[in-house]
Amino acid sequence: MADAYIEERPGETRAAVVVRGRLIEMHIARDGDGLAAGARVEARLVRKMGGRGVVRLGDGAGGGQTATEEAIIEPWPQGLCEGATTIVELVRAAWREPGRDRLAKVRPTSLAPWPAPGLSAALAARGHGVQQGWPGEVADQWDAAFEAAELGRVQIDGGSLNFTPTPAFIAVDVDGAGLALTSPALAALARTIRLWGLGGSIVIDLPPSGDKGVRTTAAEGFDSLMAGLSFERTAINGFGLMQVVRPRPGPSILERAQLERAATAAIALLDSARRGGAIGALRLVARPEVARWLSARPHLLAASARAAGGPVDVVADAVAGSGHVETAPR
Repeated sequence: MADAYIEERPGETRAAVVVRGRLIEMHIARDGDGLAAGARVEARLVRKMGGRGVVRLGDGAGGGQTATEEAIIEPWPQGLCEGATTIVELVRAAWREPGRDRLAKVRPTSLAPWPAPGLSAALAARGHGVQQGWPGEVADQWDAAFEAAELGRVQIDGGSLNFTPTPAFIAVDVDGAGLALTSPALAALARTIRLWGLGGSIVIDLPPSGDKGVRTTAAEGFDSLMAGLSFERTAINGFGLMQVVRPRPGPSILERAQLERAATAAIALLDSARRGGAIGALRLVARPEVARWLSARPHLLAASARAAGGPVDVVADAVAGSGHVETAPR
């Protein structure tokens, strides 16, 4: 059984799954995420498009959604027309992709409304021992793994795996030469899929090989390391291409790290203010996009103000870098 450690930060909850001291899974829930997969809510049918359509999710189910949050419904519920209300279950959360925002996806259900479980409950339901707190060794591993996700690069002996999220799939390019990279590259891919929660279509470009035996052995090693995860894959062809398809209930750590950089910086700044222990009026100095993220969440600033015992202002500065916290003059 694995251990799961939970850390609450301003605007974010983190969960780290650890086996024998090694971080194997990372999970993040952030302010503004909206509904998570598994939630059942009331929705109004807005627009039918063949066998599917668009719905507007209702209030009252938690998760930070609003009445104007829209989702794709598939299939369209039988016997209902546009304007009707029905209960739906979220099978995929909404998230940002390169160049666009992907709507949540829902399906009709006859079950009663029900909120999605939080990270603690979801991990406990999987049999993990859940603990509040963040041991130092977990923090060090988390920081290294998140930095790797920001760079999109995982090092292996003799090369690296380079990850690029696209609207269609996650591209994984193996940088390095020689057939000897095939097995270690796929082993690293399997560990990274589990660590970052990668889902959807994943296409990996391995060194080309005409040796079918080498390709088969490497693929079987990948399968064994993916034990317990739902996936399908193709064989590795002679050009070194293999495709993996997995469920995609929400954004992965890779997508969080690369496509939500303003949120990451804003949460780090709020956490810095909390850990710094400064008392009184504070000023959060941040790049404009980070300042906008913070200003759009007055409830987080209000919580920081209560902790500091004084007002917390946000100042946009194009050259602020990673941002910093200042004690405002009295």
